[in-house]
Amino acid sequence: MSEGPVYNLLLSKGLAPTPSGQDFLIKCLNPDHEDSHPSMRIDKVSGIGHCFSCGFGTNIFKYFGIITTPTSVRVAKLKEKIQKLQAETSGLEMLPGAIPHTTKFRGISGNLFKELGVFTTSLVPEMEDRLIFPITDITGKIRVFLGRHLLSNANPRYVIFPKNASLPIFPAKLDERTNHIVLVEGMFDFLNMYDKGVRNTICVFGTNTLKADIKYKLLPFKAQGVTHIFILFDGDEPGRKAGKELTPLLEELGFIVETIHLEDDVDPGELTEEDVRAIKEYISGKSKIIS
Repeated sequence: MSEGPVYNLLLSKGLAPTPSGQDFLIKCLNPDHEDSHPSMRIDKVSGIGHCFSCGFGTNIFKYFGIITTPTSVRVAKLKEKIQKLQAETSGLEMLPGAIPHTTKFRGISGNLFKELGVFTTSLVPEMEDRLIFPITDITGKIRVFLGRHLLSNANPRYVIFPKNASLPIFPAKLDERTNHIVLVEGMFDFLNMYDKGVRNTICVFGTNTLKADIKYKLLPFKAQGVTHIFILFDGDEPGRKAGKELTPLLEELGFIVETIHLEDDVDPGELTEEDVRAIKEYISGKSKIIS
């Protein structure tokens, strides 16, 4: 049985299309990319393709010199807009082949990974061999998947899916009502603090990501009762510089801001139980004074 013009064209070119959700997976069509694992996704209807490994994009009908009608082009573009609107309003669907990750990794408890819905999959090539975090918005809808490679020396260590999606602050909603939050830059900074009891820790995924839309990302925390923000960045020159640059921007939004300085070359992801307990006691005491 025919599966449509996109499938038939790929098959005729010997590309062995593999169904994956709304797409087909094939080896990348970029002649400069030696794609050992199929990493190019082709939309089953429009034929629009994108390689999530090298970034190459094309339409297979145009690529293979097949003439398409203006109507088919308009339909394909309309379909893209509809899919984008659905992702914005309904969130992303879970990736295929998701297997929950519930064991300890890099000192983080399996229970926390289970709580956050972390998983692995071998059916999405660009996310293979990675711990995958569903990053949700304040309504609980998945906005993007963040994949952290299981090997610390892998390059790149982190990837996002879809590739051009933007990372919101995570988590966007606090577990319990509080008047203060702790900002950290990286995912494992967040995991370490959260796992050790500072459950009002918020990951900003780097200050550049936060500054790109700081008002939109932080004002919802005001609605949750937050008045005081503690900055807890890496104890190195870039971390201290980022904290200084961020402070006036947060103050402009009406927050009381304080930086917790770590020792040289120490980051929040390395803090011990004792370190985290001391920080928790400190910020709890300070937040009571200003409440």
